[in-house]
Amino acid sequence: MNEEDLNEALHDVMVRSSPPPSMDPAYALDQARRVRKRRRAAWAAASVVPLVVGIAAAPALVAHYAGSRSAGPMVAGGPSTTQSAPATPVATPSAVSTVTPTAPTTRKSNDPWPEGQVDRTATAGPRAVRAVTLMNKLSSSVPPGFSTPNLKYPDGRSMRWPQAQYASNDGEQDYWEYMAVIPVQKDDRVGQLLVQSTTPDGKPAIDPCKLAKKFWGGTGTCAVMNVGGKKVGVLTTNGHGSYDQWAAYRYDDGTVVYLAQTKKTDNPAVSPLKQPAFTSHQLAELVTSPKFKIST
Repeated sequence: MNEEDLNEALHDVMVRSSPPPSMDPAYALDQARRVRKRRRAAWAAASVVPLVVGIAAAPALVAHYAGSRSAGPMVAGGPSTTQSAPATPVATPSAVSTVTPTAPTTRKSNDPWPEGQVDRTATAGPRAVRAVTLMNKLSSSVPPGFSTPNLKYPDGRSMRWPQAQYASNDGEQDYWEYMAVIPVQKDDRVGQLLVQSTTPDGKPAIDPCKLAKKFWGGTGTCAVMNVGGKKVGVLTTNGHGSYDQWAAYRYDDGTVVYLAQTKKTDNPAVSPLKQPAFTSHQLAELVTSPKFKIST
């Protein structure tokens, strides 16, 4: 290719190419203004998105703080001398309790025994354990000079025994009786103690002596004793019954506790005590002890 051919090719390329932008000042100013307008429009469009999101989220945020704050006013920063106008209250749904109070079950004819039992007596499980605990607490409560050994009947049975019994009859509220019987010994003579704790049975409170006379249909002379403001019925049979004396106390929740003593036992192999383990006042004090209260 010679110089003439080269010049001709260069000229052809220049003709086919687009002309360079105008260097006119007015044209350049107009182009700059157009670019600025497009840029502002783009920024405005971008701002709308978070604004819309913020508006939609605002009620949720207000509800969140309204529900989680304390009853007192919310204050940002230090104390202010001017009080701002109260904010418009936000309506929030009131909390509705989903817990339904459970009413005591009423026993009906032919109902099965509760908790898989084969009869009224619970021979295993937490109720049986409560009866054993009750027996141990009674054993630890005897006055000085007396003991509670693990004596046996002539046939080998223990004279110490606990019992947990479902006590409701047809039409009655479910309730339980926990009972423990132990021998009490002084020297070579033996008597017997019994404690019974009955869970609330839904029946109204009665006079302390009427309550005492309900225990095993006992009869005798009853006196009401005041133990720290608590009214206790103490009934003395003078030997006309399985026990010589017992105290009865009913708690405000309906739990009833009986504590009984006798100088003799049903074991013909031992001699009876010469005196009871407790005085009447000691018996009344002990029956009100919380350690004998079983309400479930």
